[in-house]
Amino acid sequence: MSTERSRNVPTKRGNSPGKFAKLLQTHKSDAKACLRRILAAPLSSLMTVFVIAVALLLPALLVALNSNLITVLERFQSETRITLFLLDELTEAEGSQVSEDLLTDNAIEAAVYIPATQALAEFSAASGFSDIVADLESNPLPATIVVTPFQTEPGAVEALASRLQALSQVALVQLDSLWLRRLAGISGVLDVMARSLGLLVIFGLCFIVGNTIRLGVENRKEEIRVIKLVGGTNGFIARPFLYAGLFYGILGGLMACGLQAVVVFGFSRSLAELAALYDSTFRLTGLGLSSAMALIVVGAIVGWFAALIASHWHIAAIDP
Repeated sequence: MSTERSRNVPTKRGNSPGKFAKLLQTHKSDAKACLRRILAAPLSSLMTVFVIAVALLLPALLVALNSNLITVLERFQSETRITLFLLDELTEAEGSQVSEDLLTDNAIEAAVYIPATQALAEFSAASGFSDIVADLESNPLPATIVVTPFQTEPGAVEALASRLQALSQVALVQLDSLWLRRLAGISGVLDVMARSLGLLVIFGLCFIVGNTIRLGVENRKEEIRVIKLVGGTNGFIARPFLYAGLFYGILGGLMACGLQAVVVFGFSRSLAELAALYDSTFRLTGLGLSSAMALIVVGAIVGWFAALIASHWHIAAIDP
């Protein structure tokens, strides 16, 4: 610690009233001195910050992946449709009447009737087999009704599909919701993994920062003994170490945000090419501003808390 700081060592009697401005100036001086010490050892400081950043990066990537997966689920859920294949013996008038009757159901937003002739014409145009279709003796496609539900949650959609299957005019109900449930299950697993890994990362960061603070205390053991002899409190001695933990956490969070952006950029192009094969415009997104700020704040809090525990623990063990 600097000679200037040693002259302002508070005794165990406490600070005098009206010294708040002087206390702020002391904190400012300690913070600047702590930054200078971090910059004075760039290699070791960079290694510590990099380890913290990698530790924070792992749960952050899981959170970002789960966020993208939820976006995909919401997009496909908003486009959920139920296809009703009607009985062959129904006339177009009867099929159209069934479609109109479905609109009285509060769970159904829209119902579009597609006659068998229209379905065959659309299939012929889309497949390019117009010559083959023209040679067919009869229309093999049934009339259909495409239903758009109000509620797009998988459970509500499946319940509606079960009710529609019970209609006497319906031969078959088609609903491809199984893969949506699988995606939702994967999203739940990712959420649990992110939370669990986040807790492990917090404990790991406490050990990383705590070990760094322990080395700092050991390197300045004689200086700490002198300050204790002139009446310096443990809290006063620990102050620069608390700033060190805080700065390490902030820098680690900032580096984690940068590494996350690099990883997302590296995967986004390949994922965009894969999405194009499925006629999708999906784009991989990283952490937003609020999530990035939260990551930095978490790093700062964990770094400060670990420094608080480690510094008081090791400083108290030093006899004046």
